[in-house]
Amino acid sequence: MKWTREELERNESPVSFDEDVEINDSAFAENKLINAVRDVHISGTGWLDDETGLFECDIHLTGDMLLPDAITGAQIAVPLETDSHEVYSFEETDEEDVRVVTDEVIDLLPAVIDAIMLEVPISVTEVEEDAYPSGDGWRVISEAEYQESRKNRIDPRLAKLKEFKSE
Repeated sequence: MKWTREELERNESPVSFDEDVEINDSAFAENKLINAVRDVHISGTGWLDDETGLFECDIHLTGDMLLPDAITGAQIAVPLETDSHEVYSFEETDEEDVRVVTDEVIDLLPAVIDAIMLEVPISVTEVEEDAYPSGDGWRVISEAEYQESRKNRIDPRLAKLKEFKSE
């Protein structure tokens, strides 16, 4: 999934791609929310706009993200499916969302990694609510349970005001 400017100018029709891609786990080393991706398949088309000199590409991406369980820390496979529209420029530009091409070679892999990173959920778990861990004097509760416990709770800073009654 790399093309040179020369290849794109030679081919007057849009470039199509449909392939499986291996992404090294080290690509996600800086992010604690994702461990790796597996079975990544990328398909789409790209075209060079002769007037603007921009290469535009529509990407469809599927695969599995390997994420840590938010409660147990065990690895969970979460399905991934997303679409991305990428724009590449062969010259420096101040436009946002335009990737500047270096060495006259367009490489889709960084855009694919970015698209995956945008799809990573903040937390996932496969543990059922009744199986949440607990210990001596503590237990993990669900968000709904937490909200219910907060519903009738009075702010301790305002508790003294209850002693005053309006007359």
